[in-house]
Amino acid sequence: MLAKGIGANITGLRADIVICDDVEVPNTSDSTLKRGDLRARLHEIEYVLVPGGLQLYVGTPHSYYTIYAAEARAELGEDHIFLDGFQRLELPLLDANGSSRWPERFPPEKIATIRRRTGPIKFQSQMMLTPTNISEGRLNPDRMRPYDDELIYIESNNEAILSIGDRRVTSATCWWDPSYGSPNSGDKNVVAAIFTDQRGDYWLHRVCYLEHDPAGAHEVDEATQLCRKVVSFVRDLYLPSIMLETNGLGRFLPGLLRRELRVSGTPCAVVERSSHRNKDLRIVDAFDAVLAAGRLHAHRTIWSTPFIEEMKEWSPGSRGRDDGLDAVAGCLLSEPVRISRWPLPSAGRVEPYKNWRPGSETLRAEHEFKV
Repeated sequence: MLAKGIGANITGLRADIVICDDVEVPNTSDSTLKRGDLRARLHEIEYVLVPGGLQLYVGTPHSYYTIYAAEARAELGEDHIFLDGFQRLELPLLDANGSSRWPERFPPEKIATIRRRTGPIKFQSQMMLTPTNISEGRLNPDRMRPYDDELIYIESNNEAILSIGDRRVTSATCWWDPSYGSPNSGDKNVVAAIFTDQRGDYWLHRVCYLEHDPAGAHEVDEATQLCRKVVSFVRDLYLPSIMLETNGLGRFLPGLLRRELRVSGTPCAVVERSSHRNKDLRIVDAFDAVLAAGRLHAHRTIWSTPFIEEMKEWSPGSRGRDDGLDAVAGCLLSEPVRISRWPLPSAGRVEPYKNWRPGSETLRAEHEFKV
């Protein structure tokens, strides 16, 4: 028996039985080029299998244009399905009556949890074996829950507490998708912030579309202008960290942003992130589950930004604006950085706020024994 990855060279081998186990995964099917390469490699098995040999595919669909499709995709010019001539056995998690096929492993409450956490698109794909087009996950802003409450920051008993309405905030994520932010051209420069409460709900508190002032560029360069706007954004929302997308222009900004944060005395970490996944899939993965579960709240000010129009007009593969969607998706898919200590204030700096995240402070206990 010999095991090989789908990308390995199998030329010259011979086999009586070939088992293709989970050859289709997101890394081999999330683009047209990758799907074509996967099919080309699987066709090579015909030259490896001996006459009369057995070929078995085991897996679940990860794309609407999956190798497991039961119907040919006319839009791809297919005359027959990829697995034409194979005997098919499909066992979705739920049978025709909606009952679990494996109740010991997947009782109703477990299925409900999986559906809520992964979203309807992935559930249909992975658990019901239905090839799903991500365009069916078109974003609907009506699924967001609007609210008007502002952040409330208080200090009591030497503890900082941050709340939105009656919900205490436990974590926060900020994502900056930078560009030059020209007023009338180019990609939009967007910074977004999302808070998470103790119940696990998400609160999209701000989406800010930044622009620099070309008239003032001779005094303060464009990048520094944008960094200062971001510092003000971070400071106003008590954010402990900011994720900075370093693709393209973002490679030159981390140092400038850290300098401006340091000059202002703002206690915020800068975390550099690079996005490699397909943007359409990233947006669907970020929004699908939280919108379907009704767990995404959005501040009323969001409706006065281009973000809502982006949600309504967005569809996979389109060339419409999606800069705000990309920034918010980065927030939803990221985890906040926890900073245990704040820098001491110095002359001319704004007094830093205390850490409002519960459980992040250190405790020193006196003891009478030696270690």
